[in-house]
Amino acid sequence: MYQVTAAIRTDDGGHRVECSVPLPVPSAVVWDAIATGEGISSWYVPCALEPQVGGRIIQFADPGAPDPTTGPEAAAEAMLTATVGEITVYSPPAGGAGGAAGSGGGASGGGAAGVFTYVERDWMGEGVPVPPWETSCEIEDVASGDVGEKIGDDDDTVGCVLRLRSGFDSGGQLPEEAVAGSVDGWSQALTVLAHRLTHRSADGVSTVAAAIDPVAVTVPELWARVASRLVAPAATPGAGGGESGSGSGRVGAVAKDGEVGGIVAAESEASMTLILSGPVDGMLELFAFPAGETHEVAAGSAALAVRVFEYVDAPEGDGSPLGAAAVDVASTWDTTRWRQWLGDIVGNM
Repeated sequence: MYQVTAAIRTDDGGHRVECSVPLPVPSAVVWDAIATGEGISSWYVPCALEPQVGGRIIQFADPGAPDPTTGPEAAAEAMLTATVGEITVYSPPAGGAGGAAGSGGGASGGGAAGVFTYVERDWMGEGVPVPPWETSCEIEDVASGDVGEKIGDDDDTVGCVLRLRSGFDSGGQLPEEAVAGSVDGWSQALTVLAHRLTHRSADGVSTVAAAIDPVAVTVPELWARVASRLVAPAATPGAGGGESGSGSGRVGAVAKDGEVGGIVAAESEASMTLILSGPVDGMLELFAFPAGETHEVAAGSAALAVRVFEYVDAPEGDGSPLGAAAVDVASTWDTTRWRQWLGDIVGNM
């Protein structure tokens, strides 16, 4: 859905995932979505950043960690599993958002309307010798009608294409495994971003995440149970058209368990993204992952987690598209309620 593409590239001696998605909003809105803490938090993971070259970017990807905004103790605990990077390029669209000093001071060359790049050097933990992981987002302006044609809107649409590259300048087993494990996550996150900017661009986003304790089964075993409970075999519409993710057979199917239901927008071998119809209006990412203190334990133990991006009225919103859309509004279901739902799915495994 939404023309999200994702592929691994190795032709320059490095190893990285390259993604793209057309978005029917101005480049300044997309810039706010990909280069501010409130923007990244509204479609990827909770994030805080210093908007300048040399500034820090902190991302809280652990769904089981406490909300870092609830107090000093929660923030300190969340930092134990957070990733910290350094911003190396911060070049907003000319005349657009971003007010802080950047690299180049405006629109970048090569046709890009904005470039945001950061490097994570301790992504496996402080002091662990690993190659630096670089992520770069480039916004490319598109002539009137082009983006609308790609996503089915009218020819008056003026928008842009977001291109994301994430990975390493070198190859080897560790970069290859790390990049391979990130492909589905990026493509499904961009599906979340594209859905809101296409259909609900003026809304704010309230986010919540939850995870349950590991169970003694493998990730494929856990995911088979979860997927079969959510989507009945008769509801699967076929091959799904080859959309993002490595397992797209359920894309377009109706998914439902208890009060939670929606349409499958993207799927991989152990994750699924839903356009929610209940209990809230928004997007949901559901995923299983290996869990254990050692590789041996994790090989036979898996956990289930959810991230929810609930659409809410933006405080003081005027109906204009929002990029920095994460707002401090309580979610309809809190972490405890979502954790109960996850436990109901897993049952007595």
